[in-house]
Amino acid sequence: MKMERVNLGRKGSFEIKKGALHRELGIPLGEPIPDETLKAAERSKDPLLRRRAFAAEGFRRMRNVG
Repeated sequence: MKMERVNLGRKGSFEIKKGALHRELGIPLGEPIPDETLKAAERSKDPLLRRRAFAAEGFRRMRNVG
């Protein structure tokens, strides 16, 4: 799995594993994750899956702003 560093400027930076959420949800990498599936992942009992889903939601919002 490829690690990628996300730099948020003064807010800091962190690393993500590209495609990990797609693999966990069983969605091919080229396809977008449906909103219903992402919301269900945010309510998951698995804390890692929840974190990845919330991060994906944040990245989706960052992309749509600009």
